[in-house]
Amino acid sequence: MRDAAAPPITAIHPHEAMQDRFDQTTLSLRIMATTDIHMQLLGYDYLRDCSLPHNGLAGLATLVDQARAEARAADTATLLFDNGDLLQGTALGETLSRSPVGPEHPVLGCINHMSYDALGVGNHDLDHGFPYLLDLAAVSPSPMISTNLRPLRSSALQAAALITCACPQQGAAPLSLRIGVLSVMPDLTAQWHQHTLEGKAVVTPARAKLRTALADLRAQGTDLVILLAHMGIEHPAIDETGEDDVRSLAAIAGIDVVIAGHTHRRLPGQDHGGFAQVDNINSTIATRPAVMAGYDASDLAVLDLGLSQDANGRWRVLTHTSELRRNTHDIAPHPAITAICSTAHHASRTRLARPVGQTGRTLHNFFSLGAPTLSCTAVAQAKHHIATKAIRGFPEAELPLLASASAHTAGGFGGPENFLFIPQGPVLRRHLKGLDPYANKICALCINGAELRGWLEYSARVFHRLSPNTPDQLLVDPARPSFEFDTIYGVQYCIDPTRVAGARLVSLTYNGDPVSNTQQFVMATSEFQTTGGVGRAPFAKDRVLAKSRNRLATALGNILTRPPEGIQQDANPWRFSCPEPVQAVICTTPQAMPYLKDIAHLSPQPLGLDGDGFLRIRLTL
Repeated sequence: MRDAAAPPITAIHPHEAMQDRFDQTTLSLRIMATTDIHMQLLGYDYLRDCSLPHNGLAGLATLVDQARAEARAADTATLLFDNGDLLQGTALGETLSRSPVGPEHPVLGCINHMSYDALGVGNHDLDHGFPYLLDLAAVSPSPMISTNLRPLRSSALQAAALITCACPQQGAAPLSLRIGVLSVMPDLTAQWHQHTLEGKAVVTPARAKLRTALADLRAQGTDLVILLAHMGIEHPAIDETGEDDVRSLAAIAGIDVVIAGHTHRRLPGQDHGGFAQVDNINSTIATRPAVMAGYDASDLAVLDLGLSQDANGRWRVLTHTSELRRNTHDIAPHPAITAICSTAHHASRTRLARPVGQTGRTLHNFFSLGAPTLSCTAVAQAKHHIATKAIRGFPEAELPLLASASAHTAGGFGGPENFLFIPQGPVLRRHLKGLDPYANKICALCINGAELRGWLEYSARVFHRLSPNTPDQLLVDPARPSFEFDTIYGVQYCIDPTRVAGARLVSLTYNGDPVSNTQQFVMATSEFQTTGGVGRAPFAKDRVLAKSRNRLATALGNILTRPPEGIQQDANPWRFSCPEPVQAVICTTPQAMPYLKDIAHLSPQPLGLDGDGFLRIRLTL
């Protein structure tokens, strides 16, 4: 999963030998890349109000300075790119999105100081609204590029960029290379963000758009094409279609270098072992030099190219080395980046520290993938409350009203600190933000019994297929993010993870009676869920009865400040049900030890910490 103290991951050669390995080439070029920074500008967890094990973009800026100094000493040109999902991810990002955009905007100040050559756009860069992205693009000191996102009105967002790079030559004047840069986001962004982009922009299929854009760049005399692909290398079990897999794009003729992202994994490294067309050691995707620099400012990717002209005068990559430089606590934060972000950082901390009430119970999600939790119950009750008001007076108000709650922020790549915890006592604004990290609108959705069953079956895919004869097997498939698992309140159901995925729902009842395929319900859920944002098929727009303007955080504040009896477990809407006892291991935070009584029905047995710091607990299902 992660190792904050790990040394850099290097493919082929160490950077110290940079000049020597280019003896047989004409030009050398160093490309540096960041990706999926998610507004970790200073390396701070605003929800827990504590520092991270690194200094965010401020630490990366120090690494960039070091990498540029090495390149200058070796007489090598450099370029710096960001591969998207920069604008969303922390409370700081949400605060800034509500403020006017100008040159003093901290993100733009960081881009300017670090001298990025171009910025790709990721799907989460749309989370604060398309106008916000366009406002930033209009005053950005570096071009913002999205090849397969087409605004319907004139804007500063570019489909491609052509950068002139002066490459030093031994014994001669520098040679100017024309570097073409393209950037694509997942095709599914059209589905995930249909509510954001409707009437404003269109997301077109990346593969077809890239072919056209490549031809245009080559016609302009481009010497080298770099693809900023805000896509990852998907496991077939996660993306059966392969539509949003970077491998299919890297293989397109004319792409010279690939900078990947989106999935929060790393290349070079061991994150893609056994994947076709991926060389973890030599750091290639479909034979193209490639890098993927983690997430939350965890790494700086450094890709050194040796370039040579062929008989037709076209520049080609003859040699390459790839390296990820870890952004650890030992990397000093760049003082300029710290100064740029300081005011907004302290303002966000002050706002999030404001009390909004009291809670008489401790709320956490330490076991949300093993049993229903009070934190999920609170979220579901708040959605239920909002949807009840939204459909008042509708004929559908007579239907049973259900509510969904996602198991987000439950470990995974975020590590053992990536869990929700609200202690008994004052409820602060940051606690509410932890329960509502994405600030989606709440929708009332018409749904039938067959669709409800499909929703729950999809959620149950996060579990490994378990065997009664396999000791200490992992309960959860680490290839699947926790947010794919929803608890749905208002019905009762049982899950059997010994069954094949897609057939794990043992029972599904409403008020004690089996749910039929045609039975009608209303679901209180997020707008993201209605668009199929976790990989399910989207619902037609006419199935959404209403979208509420009321914020989930406000409703949560009301729920959490009621007496303790205001939060009920709703008879524990789901539980495991296996034909015979099955043991499995769940990975959670060490902070969970005092709360094992919450899952006493699963006979929890602590097994100690794993190499990533997670507490392993054996459960009996």
